[in-house]
Amino acid sequence: MNPFRVTLAALLVLAAPVLAQAQSRPQQQGQGRGGEKSALSEEPVAVVAMPIVEAAGKNTSLLRVNVTYQAWNFRVPWQKTSPGTRRGLGVLMEKNQILVTAQIVADATYIELEQADTGQKLTAKVKAVDYDANLAVLEPASDPKEFFSALKPLAIETSGRIGDKLQVWQLGRVGDLIITPLEINKVLTSRYVLDTSHFLVYETIGIIRSESNSFTLPVIKNGKLAGLLLRYNSRDQTATVLPGPIIAHFLKDIASGDYKGFPSLGVEYQQTLDEQFREYLGMTKDQQGVYIGEVAKGGSAESLGMKKGDILMEMNGYKVDARGDYKDPVFGPVNLSHLVRGNSYVGDKVSVKVLRDGKEQTLSGKLTRKNPKDYVVWPYLFDRGANFLVMGGLVFQELSIPYLQSFGENWETSGPLRLVHIASHADEYEKMGKKKIIFLSGALPTRSTQGYGRIGGSIVSKVNGKEINDLSDLDKAFKEPQNLLHTIELEDFPKIIYLDAIAAESDNLKLMDVPYRVGTLKRIE
Repeated sequence: MNPFRVTLAALLVLAAPVLAQAQSRPQQQGQGRGGEKSALSEEPVAVVAMPIVEAAGKNTSLLRVNVTYQAWNFRVPWQKTSPGTRRGLGVLMEKNQILVTAQIVADATYIELEQADTGQKLTAKVKAVDYDANLAVLEPASDPKEFFSALKPLAIETSGRIGDKLQVWQLGRVGDLIITPLEINKVLTSRYVLDTSHFLVYETIGIIRSESNSFTLPVIKNGKLAGLLLRYNSRDQTATVLPGPIIAHFLKDIASGDYKGFPSLGVEYQQTLDEQFREYLGMTKDQQGVYIGEVAKGGSAESLGMKKGDILMEMNGYKVDARGDYKDPVFGPVNLSHLVRGNSYVGDKVSVKVLRDGKEQTLSGKLTRKNPKDYVVWPYLFDRGANFLVMGGLVFQELSIPYLQSFGENWETSGPLRLVHIASHADEYEKMGKKKIIFLSGALPTRSTQGYGRIGGSIVSKVNGKEINDLSDLDKAFKEPQNLLHTIELEDFPKIIYLDAIAAESDNLKLMDVPYRVGTLKRIE
Protein backbone atom coordinates (compact mmCIF):
# COMPACT_ATOMS: atom_id res chain seq x y z
CA MET A 1 0.00 0.00 0.00
CA ASN A 2 1.25 3.43 -0.92
CA PRO A 3 0.52 5.78 2.01
CA PHE A 4 1.61 8.86 0.09
CA ARG A 5 -0.51 8.34 -3.02
CA VAL A 6 -3.90 10.01 -2.76
CA THR A 7 -6.56 7.64 -4.06
CA LEU A 8 -10.08 8.33 -5.19
CA ALA A 9 -11.37 9.28 -1.78
CA ALA A 10 -8.09 9.95 -0.05
CA LEU A 11 -9.52 8.44 3.10
CA LEU A 12 -6.09 7.33 4.18
CA VAL A 13 -4.96 10.54 5.79
CA LEU A 14 -1.29 10.66 6.52
CA ALA A 15 -1.07 13.38 8.97
CA ALA A 16 -0.74 14.64 6.71
CA PRO A 17 0.54 22.01 4.59
CA VAL A 18 7.62 21.51 2.10
CA LEU A 19 6.40 25.23 1.63
CA ALA A 20 8.22 26.92 -1.18
CA GLN A 21 11.16 28.77 0.28
CA ALA A 22 9.78 32.27 0.10
CA GLN A 23 6.06 32.08 0.66
CA SER A 24 4.57 28.67 1.25
CA ARG A 25 6.59 26.03 3.02
CA PRO A 26 3.42 24.27 4.20
CA GLN A 27 2.98 23.14 0.59
CA GLN A 28 5.40 20.29 1.18
CA GLN A 29 3.54 18.17 -1.32
CA GLY A 30 3.69 20.68 -4.17
CA GLN A 31 2.32 24.11 -4.95
CA GLY A 32 -0.75 24.94 -6.99
CA ARG A 33 -0.38 24.24 -10.68
CA GLY A 34 -1.52 26.29 -13.64
CA GLY A 35 -2.94 29.61 -12.55
CA GLU A 36 -3.66 28.39 -9.06
CA LYS A 37 -2.41 30.42 -6.12
CA SER A 38 -2.32 29.80 -2.41
CA ALA A 39 -4.62 32.52 -1.12
CA LEU A 40 -3.51 35.53 -3.17
CA SER A 41 0.22 35.22 -3.67
CA GLU A 42 0.23 37.60 -6.62
CA GLU A 43 -2.09 39.73 -8.73
CA PRO A 44 -4.68 37.67 -10.65
CA VAL A 45 -4.31 37.70 -14.40
CA ALA A 46 -7.97 38.51 -15.05
CA VAL A 47 -8.84 42.16 -15.66
CA VAL A 48 -12.33 43.61 -15.99
CA ALA A 49 -13.52 47.09 -16.83
CA MET A 50 -16.18 47.38 -14.16
CA PRO A 51 -15.35 47.58 -10.44
CA ILE A 52 -15.00 44.19 -8.78
CA VAL A 53 -14.56 45.36 -5.20
CA GLU A 54 -16.42 47.78 -3.01
CA ALA A 55 -15.43 49.73 0.06
CA ALA A 56 -17.54 48.69 3.03
CA GLY A 57 -16.60 51.01 5.80
CA LYS A 58 -14.72 50.29 8.99
CA ASN A 59 -13.10 46.97 9.78
CA THR A 60 -14.26 45.52 13.11
CA SER A 61 -12.97 41.92 13.15
CA LEU A 62 -9.72 41.60 11.18
CA LEU A 63 -6.08 42.04 12.16
CA ARG A 64 -2.93 41.96 10.11
CA VAL A 65 -0.64 39.07 11.04
CA ASN A 66 3.10 39.48 10.41
CA VAL A 67 5.29 36.38 10.70
CA THR A 68 9.04 35.84 10.62
CA TYR A 69 9.93 32.23 9.92
CA GLN A 70 12.98 30.05 9.36
CA ALA A 71 12.65 26.49 8.10
CA TRP A 72 15.12 23.66 8.59
CA ASN A 73 17.40 22.38 5.84
CA PHE A 74 16.48 18.73 5.21
CA ARG A 75 19.66 17.95 3.27
CA VAL A 76 21.91 19.45 5.94
CA PRO A 77 19.72 18.71 8.97
CA TRP A 78 21.76 20.60 11.58
CA GLN A 79 21.30 23.86 9.66
CA LYS A 80 18.39 26.16 8.90
CA THR A 81 17.50 27.88 5.65
CA SER A 82 17.48 31.66 5.27
CA PRO A 83 14.76 33.45 7.27
CA GLY A 84 11.75 34.97 5.56
CA THR A 85 8.53 36.84 6.28
CA ARG A 86 4.85 36.25 5.63
CA ARG A 87 1.88 38.57 5.92
CA GLY A 88 -1.80 37.74 6.17
CA LEU A 89 -5.09 38.54 7.85
CA GLY A 90 -6.31 37.04 11.09
CA VAL A 91 -9.94 36.76 12.15
CA LEU A 92 -10.77 37.66 15.74
CA MET A 93 -12.68 34.89 17.53
CA GLU A 94 -13.98 34.61 21.10
CA LYS A 95 -11.55 35.04 24.04
CA ASN A 96 -9.11 37.15 21.99
CA GLN A 97 -8.15 34.20 19.80
CA ILE A 98 -7.10 34.88 16.21
CA LEU A 99 -7.82 32.35 13.48
CA VAL A 100 -5.36 31.97 10.59
CA THR A 101 -4.25 29.22 8.23
CA ALA A 102 -1.45 26.93 9.37
CA GLN A 103 0.53 27.98 6.29
CA ILE A 104 1.28 31.40 7.67
CA VAL A 105 2.71 30.19 11.00
CA ALA A 106 4.74 27.19 9.79
CA ASP A 107 8.28 27.33 11.25
CA ALA A 108 7.49 30.72 12.80
CA THR A 109 10.14 32.37 14.96
CA TYR A 110 8.19 35.56 15.65
CA ILE A 111 4.49 36.44 15.26
CA GLU A 112 3.02 39.92 15.49
CA LEU A 113 -0.55 41.21 15.37
CA GLU A 114 -1.13 44.63 13.86
CA GLN A 115 -4.18 46.86 13.89
CA ALA A 116 -4.81 47.85 10.31
CA ASP A 117 -5.89 51.43 10.97
CA THR A 118 -3.57 52.56 13.79
CA GLY A 119 -0.58 50.29 13.19
CA GLN A 120 -0.51 49.30 16.88
CA LYS A 121 1.27 45.98 17.33
CA LEU A 122 1.10 43.06 19.78
CA THR A 123 3.31 39.98 19.98
CA ALA A 124 1.43 36.70 19.58
CA LYS A 125 2.08 32.97 19.87
CA VAL A 126 0.54 29.81 18.46
CA LYS A 127 -2.08 28.28 20.74
CA ALA A 128 -2.95 25.37 18.46
CA VAL A 129 -2.08 24.30 14.91
CA ASP A 130 -3.18 21.48 12.63
CA TYR A 131 -1.22 21.18 9.39
CA ASP A 132 -3.56 18.51 8.04
CA ALA A 133 -6.52 20.90 8.24
CA ASN A 134 -4.35 23.97 7.52
CA LEU A 135 -5.70 25.82 10.54
CA ALA A 136 -4.10 27.62 13.47
CA VAL A 137 -5.22 29.75 16.40
CA LEU A 138 -3.06 32.53 17.81
CA GLU A 139 -3.27 34.21 21.20
CA PRO A 140 -1.49 37.22 22.74
CA ALA A 141 1.96 36.45 24.12
CA SER A 142 1.43 39.07 26.87
CA ASP A 143 -1.36 41.12 28.43
CA PRO A 144 -3.23 42.66 25.47
CA LYS A 145 -4.71 45.45 27.63
CA GLU A 146 -6.97 47.48 25.30
CA PHE A 147 -5.60 46.06 22.04
CA PHE A 148 -8.86 44.29 21.10
CA SER A 149 -11.27 46.83 22.61
CA ALA A 150 -12.41 48.28 19.27
CA LEU A 151 -12.88 44.89 17.63
CA LYS A 152 -15.59 42.27 17.90
CA PRO A 153 -15.27 38.52 17.28
CA LEU A 154 -16.91 36.79 14.34
CA ALA A 155 -19.21 33.79 14.71
CA ILE A 156 -18.84 30.71 12.50
CA GLU A 157 -21.30 29.96 9.70
CA THR A 158 -21.44 26.18 9.17
CA SER A 159 -24.04 25.98 6.40
CA GLY A 160 -23.19 26.32 2.75
CA ARG A 161 -25.15 25.36 -0.34
CA ILE A 162 -24.66 25.71 -4.06
CA GLY A 163 -25.77 29.20 -5.06
CA ASP A 164 -25.05 30.82 -1.69
CA LYS A 165 -23.58 34.33 -1.91
CA LEU A 166 -20.28 34.86 -0.08
CA GLN A 167 -17.87 37.75 0.39
CA VAL A 168 -14.09 37.88 0.56
CA TRP A 169 -12.93 40.50 3.02
CA GLN A 170 -9.66 42.36 2.53
CA LEU A 171 -8.11 45.42 4.12
CA GLY A 172 -7.01 48.46 2.23
CA ARG A 173 -3.84 50.46 2.83
CA VAL A 174 -5.33 52.42 5.73
CA GLY A 175 -7.38 49.60 7.17
CA ASP A 176 -10.59 50.18 5.23
CA LEU A 177 -12.68 47.06 4.64
CA ILE A 178 -12.91 45.94 1.01
CA ILE A 179 -15.43 43.33 -0.14
CA THR A 180 -15.36 41.00 -3.15
CA PRO A 181 -18.45 38.89 -3.99
CA LEU A 182 -18.28 35.13 -4.59
CA GLU A 183 -20.86 32.41 -5.21
CA ILE A 184 -20.64 28.76 -4.19
CA ASN A 185 -20.52 26.62 -7.31
CA LYS A 186 -19.69 23.20 -5.81
CA VAL A 187 -19.42 21.49 -2.43
CA LEU A 188 -16.95 18.61 -2.48
CA THR A 189 -13.86 17.18 -0.81
CA SER A 190 -10.45 18.26 -2.07
CA ARG A 191 -6.82 18.84 -1.14
CA TYR A 192 -6.01 21.59 1.31
CA VAL A 193 -2.25 22.18 1.32
CA LEU A 194 -0.77 18.75 1.94
CA ASP A 195 -1.52 16.46 -0.97
CA THR A 196 -2.52 13.73 1.46
CA SER A 197 -5.02 15.90 3.37
CA HIS A 198 -8.49 15.95 1.80
CA PHE A 199 -11.38 17.72 3.50
CA LEU A 200 -14.64 19.43 2.64
CA VAL A 201 -14.29 22.58 0.49
CA TYR A 202 -16.49 25.13 -1.20
CA GLU A 203 -15.58 25.84 -4.80
CA THR A 204 -16.68 29.36 -5.70
CA ILE A 205 -16.89 31.59 -8.74
CA GLY A 206 -15.85 35.24 -8.73
CA ILE A 207 -13.07 37.65 -9.60
CA ILE A 208 -10.73 38.42 -6.72
CA ARG A 209 -8.24 41.28 -6.94
CA SER A 210 -5.46 41.18 -4.41
CA GLU A 211 -5.33 44.37 -2.36
CA SER A 212 -2.20 43.20 -0.53
CA ASN A 213 -0.44 39.87 -0.81
CA SER A 214 -1.94 37.73 1.89
CA PHE A 215 -1.81 34.18 3.15
CA THR A 216 -5.18 34.35 4.86
CA LEU A 217 -8.33 35.94 3.49
CA PRO A 218 -11.64 35.45 5.35
CA VAL A 219 -14.79 34.46 3.49
CA ILE A 220 -18.04 35.81 4.96
CA LYS A 221 -21.72 34.84 4.75
CA ASN A 222 -24.38 37.00 6.40
CA GLY A 223 -21.81 38.65 8.67
CA LYS A 224 -20.39 35.34 9.89
CA LEU A 225 -17.14 33.57 9.01
CA ALA A 226 -18.00 31.00 6.32
CA GLY A 227 -14.42 29.99 5.60
CA LEU A 228 -10.87 30.94 4.69
CA LEU A 229 -9.59 31.27 1.15
CA LEU A 230 -7.24 28.40 0.28
CA ARG A 231 -6.34 29.23 -3.32
CA TYR A 232 -7.53 31.16 -6.33
CA ASN A 233 -7.24 30.28 -10.01
CA SER A 234 -7.24 33.49 -11.99
CA ARG A 235 -7.68 31.81 -15.37
CA ASP A 236 -11.11 30.30 -14.68
CA GLN A 237 -11.88 32.69 -11.79
CA THR A 238 -12.56 29.93 -9.27
CA ALA A 239 -11.56 29.97 -5.62
CA THR A 240 -11.32 27.11 -3.15
CA VAL A 241 -12.56 27.88 0.35
CA LEU A 242 -11.75 26.05 3.59
CA PRO A 243 -15.31 25.96 4.97
CA GLY A 244 -16.94 26.81 8.28
CA PRO A 245 -17.75 23.21 9.34
CA ILE A 246 -14.06 22.28 9.37
CA ILE A 247 -13.18 25.47 11.26
CA ALA A 248 -15.93 24.77 13.81
CA HIS A 249 -14.62 21.21 14.27
CA PHE A 250 -11.10 22.56 14.87
CA LEU A 251 -12.22 25.21 17.38
CA LYS A 252 -14.46 22.78 19.29
CA ASP A 253 -11.59 20.31 19.62
CA ILE A 254 -9.30 23.08 20.93
CA ALA A 255 -11.92 24.18 23.47
CA SER A 256 -12.01 20.67 24.93
CA GLY A 257 -8.49 21.28 26.29
CA ASP A 258 -7.15 18.07 24.75
CA TYR A 259 -6.74 18.60 21.03
CA LYS A 260 -6.72 15.28 19.16
CA GLY A 261 -7.04 16.43 15.57
CA PHE A 262 -9.16 15.03 12.76
CA PRO A 263 -9.75 11.28 12.58
CA SER A 264 -9.07 9.19 9.48
CA LEU A 265 -10.45 5.88 8.26
CA GLY A 266 -7.21 4.49 6.86
CA VAL A 267 -8.20 2.77 3.61
CA GLU A 268 -7.60 2.97 -0.11
CA TYR A 269 -10.61 2.11 -2.23
CA GLN A 270 -11.83 1.75 -5.79
CA GLN A 271 -15.13 2.79 -7.28
CA THR A 272 -17.45 0.00 -8.43
CA LEU A 273 -19.00 1.61 -11.51
CA ASP A 274 -17.68 -0.96 -13.97
CA GLU A 275 -20.16 -3.80 -14.53
CA GLN A 276 -17.47 -6.42 -15.10
CA PHE A 277 -15.71 -5.40 -11.90
CA ARG A 278 -18.99 -5.61 -9.99
CA GLU A 279 -19.67 -9.06 -11.42
CA TYR A 280 -16.17 -10.17 -10.43
CA LEU A 281 -16.82 -8.94 -6.87
CA GLY A 282 -20.13 -10.77 -6.70
CA MET A 283 -22.23 -7.62 -6.28
CA THR A 284 -25.87 -7.63 -7.28
CA LYS A 285 -27.40 -4.80 -9.31
CA ASP A 286 -29.01 -3.20 -6.27
CA GLN A 287 -25.90 -3.38 -4.07
CA GLN A 288 -23.84 -0.20 -3.81
CA GLY A 289 -20.47 0.54 -2.25
CA VAL A 290 -16.74 0.78 -2.91
CA TYR A 291 -14.03 -1.88 -3.02
CA ILE A 292 -11.44 -1.70 -0.23
CA GLY A 293 -8.03 -2.14 -1.87
CA GLU A 294 -5.83 -1.63 1.19
CA VAL A 295 -6.25 -1.19 4.94
CA ALA A 296 -3.58 0.88 6.70
CA LYS A 297 -1.82 -0.53 9.72
CA GLY A 298 -2.80 1.29 12.91
CA GLY A 299 -5.77 3.09 11.36
CA SER A 300 -9.45 3.21 12.26
CA ALA A 301 -10.40 0.67 9.59
CA GLU A 302 -7.96 -1.90 10.95
CA SER A 303 -9.35 -1.50 14.47
CA LEU A 304 -12.87 -1.95 13.07
CA GLY A 305 -11.83 -5.24 11.52
CA MET A 306 -12.12 -4.12 7.89
CA LYS A 307 -10.12 -6.19 5.41
CA LYS A 308 -8.76 -5.84 1.92
CA GLY A 309 -11.45 -7.06 -0.47
CA ASP A 310 -14.41 -5.80 1.58
CA ILE A 311 -17.12 -3.76 -0.12
CA LEU A 312 -17.91 -0.74 2.06
CA MET A 313 -21.68 -0.28 1.70
CA GLU A 314 -22.74 1.92 4.60
CA MET A 315 -21.29 4.10 7.35
CA ASN A 316 -23.16 5.37 10.41
CA GLY A 317 -26.47 4.70 8.69
CA TYR A 318 -25.55 6.53 5.46
CA LYS A 319 -25.51 4.45 2.28
CA VAL A 320 -22.31 4.67 0.24
CA ASP A 321 -22.74 4.63 -3.54
CA ALA A 322 -20.46 3.18 -6.22
CA ARG A 323 -18.51 6.47 -6.42
CA GLY A 324 -17.82 6.60 -2.70
CA ASP A 325 -20.36 9.36 -2.02
CA TYR A 326 -23.16 9.60 0.52
CA LYS A 327 -26.10 12.01 0.68
CA ASP A 328 -25.28 14.62 3.31
CA PRO A 329 -28.40 16.32 4.78
CA VAL A 330 -26.78 19.76 4.44
CA PHE A 331 -24.43 19.57 1.45
CA GLY A 332 -26.02 16.86 -0.69
CA PRO A 333 -23.83 14.19 -2.35
CA VAL A 334 -20.36 14.37 -0.75
CA ASN A 335 -17.46 11.94 -0.53
CA LEU A 336 -17.75 9.64 2.48
CA SER A 337 -14.47 11.00 3.85
CA HIS A 338 -16.51 13.92 5.24
CA LEU A 339 -18.39 11.47 7.47
CA VAL A 340 -15.05 10.63 9.08
CA ARG A 341 -13.20 13.93 8.95
CA GLY A 342 -15.92 16.55 9.12
CA ASN A 343 -18.78 15.08 11.13
CA SER A 344 -16.82 12.98 13.63
CA TYR A 345 -14.13 13.36 16.27
CA VAL A 346 -11.33 11.12 17.46
CA GLY A 347 -12.85 8.58 19.83
CA ASP A 348 -16.35 8.72 18.33
CA LYS A 349 -18.10 5.42 17.71
CA VAL A 350 -18.46 4.34 14.10
CA SER A 351 -20.43 1.55 12.49
CA VAL A 352 -19.87 0.26 8.94
CA LYS A 353 -21.66 -2.31 6.83
CA VAL A 354 -19.44 -4.32 4.49
CA LEU A 355 -19.98 -7.06 1.94
CA ARG A 356 -17.48 -9.84 2.61
CA ASP A 357 -17.48 -13.17 0.78
CA GLY A 358 -20.99 -12.47 -0.46
CA LYS A 359 -22.41 -11.78 3.00
CA GLU A 360 -23.24 -8.44 4.61
CA GLN A 361 -21.58 -7.77 7.96
CA THR A 362 -21.73 -4.88 10.42
CA LEU A 363 -18.48 -3.78 12.09
CA SER A 364 -18.23 -1.32 14.98
CA GLY A 365 -15.46 0.51 16.76
CA LYS A 366 -13.96 3.95 17.40
CA LEU A 367 -12.30 6.47 15.12
CA THR A 368 -8.60 7.15 15.60
CA ARG A 369 -5.95 9.47 14.21
CA LYS A 370 -2.48 8.34 13.28
CA ASN A 371 0.01 11.06 14.22
CA PRO A 372 2.83 12.04 11.83
CA LYS A 373 5.47 10.62 14.18
CA ASP A 374 3.76 7.21 14.06
CA TYR A 375 4.43 6.73 10.35
CA VAL A 376 7.45 4.79 9.14
CA VAL A 377 8.15 7.66 6.72
CA TRP A 378 7.50 11.18 8.03
CA PRO A 379 4.71 12.70 5.86
CA TYR A 380 5.67 16.25 6.86
CA LEU A 381 7.92 18.12 9.29
CA PHE A 382 7.06 21.62 10.49
CA ASP A 383 8.39 23.64 13.43
CA ARG A 384 11.23 21.15 13.92
CA GLY A 385 14.22 19.73 12.10
CA ALA A 386 14.71 16.20 10.84
CA ASN A 387 16.18 13.59 13.17
CA PHE A 388 19.75 12.68 12.26
CA LEU A 389 23.02 11.26 13.56
CA VAL A 390 26.59 11.88 12.40
CA MET A 391 29.31 9.28 12.98
CA GLY A 392 32.80 9.93 11.72
CA GLY A 393 31.42 12.06 8.90
CA LEU A 394 28.71 9.65 7.77
CA VAL A 395 25.27 11.30 8.01
CA PHE A 396 22.26 9.13 8.86
CA GLN A 397 18.63 10.31 8.75
CA GLU A 398 15.06 9.08 9.12
CA LEU A 399 13.42 8.95 5.71
CA SER A 400 10.85 11.72 5.24
CA ILE A 401 8.81 13.18 2.42
CA PRO A 402 10.31 16.68 3.07
CA TYR A 403 13.79 15.21 2.48
CA LEU A 404 12.70 13.83 -0.89
CA GLN A 405 10.97 17.10 -1.76
CA SER A 406 14.23 18.95 -1.20
CA PHE A 407 15.27 17.60 -4.62
CA GLY A 408 12.81 19.89 -6.36
CA GLU A 409 9.22 20.22 -7.51
CA ASN A 410 9.46 17.01 -9.55
CA TRP A 411 11.05 15.08 -6.69
CA GLU A 412 9.28 11.84 -7.66
CA THR A 413 11.62 11.64 -10.66
CA SER A 414 14.53 13.91 -9.69
CA GLY A 415 15.04 12.55 -6.16
CA PRO A 416 16.86 9.32 -5.23
CA LEU A 417 14.63 6.82 -7.04
CA ARG A 418 15.32 4.00 -4.60
CA LEU A 419 14.21 6.16 -1.66
CA VAL A 420 11.20 7.48 -3.56
CA HIS A 421 10.12 3.89 -4.23
CA ILE A 422 10.62 2.91 -0.59
CA ALA A 423 8.61 5.92 0.63
CA SER A 424 5.69 4.83 -1.56
CA HIS A 425 5.90 1.24 -0.24
CA ALA A 426 6.66 1.98 3.40
CA ASP A 427 4.11 -0.56 4.61
CA GLU A 428 6.53 -3.32 3.61
CA TYR A 429 9.07 -1.99 6.11
CA GLU A 430 6.37 -1.52 8.74
CA LYS A 431 5.53 -5.21 8.45
CA MET A 432 9.23 -5.94 9.07
CA GLY A 433 8.98 -4.16 12.43
CA LYS A 434 10.60 -0.90 11.38
CA LYS A 435 9.53 2.15 13.36
CA LYS A 436 11.46 4.44 11.01
CA ILE A 437 13.49 3.86 7.88
CA ILE A 438 17.10 4.88 8.57
CA PHE A 439 19.26 5.69 5.57
CA LEU A 440 22.75 6.99 4.89
CA SER A 441 22.14 10.42 3.38
CA GLY A 442 25.75 11.42 2.68
CA ALA A 443 29.31 11.75 3.89
CA LEU A 444 31.28 14.77 5.08
CA PRO A 445 34.98 14.77 4.11
CA THR A 446 36.87 13.28 7.07
CA ARG A 447 39.64 10.76 7.57
CA SER A 448 37.05 8.06 8.26
CA THR A 449 35.01 8.69 5.10
CA GLN A 450 37.83 8.65 2.55
CA GLY A 451 36.53 6.81 -0.49
CA TYR A 452 32.91 7.25 0.57
CA GLY A 453 32.45 10.82 -0.66
CA ARG A 454 29.74 9.99 -3.20
CA ILE A 455 27.86 7.48 -1.08
CA GLY A 456 24.28 8.12 -0.04
CA GLY A 457 20.71 6.93 -0.30
CA SER A 458 21.26 3.43 1.12
CA ILE A 459 19.00 1.92 3.80
CA VAL A 460 20.76 0.82 6.99
CA SER A 461 19.81 -2.70 8.09
CA LYS A 462 22.33 -3.48 10.86
CA VAL A 463 25.13 -1.79 12.79
CA ASN A 464 27.57 -3.83 14.86
CA GLY A 465 25.31 -6.86 14.43
CA LYS A 466 22.18 -5.12 15.78
CA GLU A 467 18.96 -4.57 13.82
CA ILE A 468 18.23 -0.89 13.19
CA ASN A 469 14.52 -0.09 13.48
CA ASP A 470 14.84 3.59 14.36
CA LEU A 471 17.46 6.24 15.07
CA SER A 472 17.63 5.32 18.77
CA ASP A 473 18.69 1.80 17.77
CA LEU A 474 21.44 3.32 15.63
CA ASP A 475 22.63 5.54 18.48
CA LYS A 476 22.82 2.56 20.86
CA ALA A 477 24.56 0.36 18.31
CA PHE A 478 27.34 2.92 17.75
CA LYS A 479 28.08 2.78 21.48
CA GLU A 480 29.03 -0.89 21.18
CA PRO A 481 31.80 -1.27 18.57
CA GLN A 482 33.23 -4.72 18.02
CA ASN A 483 37.02 -4.91 18.37
CA LEU A 484 37.16 -1.09 18.08
CA LEU A 485 35.42 -1.33 14.71
CA HIS A 486 31.97 -0.17 13.58
CA THR A 487 30.37 -2.47 11.00
CA ILE A 488 27.54 -0.82 9.05
CA GLU A 489 25.38 -3.12 6.90
CA LEU A 490 23.40 -1.52 4.07
CA GLU A 491 20.69 -2.84 1.76
CA ASP A 492 22.48 -1.52 -1.33
CA PHE A 493 26.01 -0.79 -2.52
CA PRO A 494 28.53 -0.92 -0.92
CA LYS A 495 26.66 -3.36 1.38
CA ILE A 496 29.17 -3.02 4.26
CA ILE A 497 31.10 -0.03 5.59
CA TYR A 498 33.78 -0.32 8.28
CA LEU A 499 34.72 2.59 10.54
CA ASP A 500 37.59 2.72 13.01
CA ALA A 501 35.73 3.57 16.24
CA ILE A 502 38.53 5.70 17.73
CA ALA A 503 39.17 7.59 14.47
CA ALA A 504 35.44 8.18 14.04
CA GLU A 505 35.15 9.76 17.50
CA SER A 506 38.14 11.97 16.71
CA ASP A 507 36.51 13.04 13.45
CA ASN A 508 33.30 13.82 15.33
CA LEU A 509 35.14 16.37 17.47
CA LYS A 510 36.71 17.97 14.39
CA LEU A 511 33.32 18.26 12.69
CA MET A 512 32.09 20.52 15.48
CA ASP A 513 34.99 22.92 14.85
CA VAL A 514 35.95 25.07 11.87
CA PRO A 515 35.27 24.68 8.94
CA TYR A 516 32.31 22.35 9.33
CA ARG A 517 30.59 23.92 12.35
CA VAL A 518 28.25 21.00 12.89
CA GLY A 519 26.50 22.36 15.97
CA THR A 520 25.31 18.97 17.19
CA LEU A 521 26.10 15.44 16.09
CA LYS A 522 22.59 14.12 16.54
CA ARG A 523 18.95 15.03 16.95
CA ILE A 524 16.69 12.24 18.20
CA GLU A 525 13.24 13.49 19.15
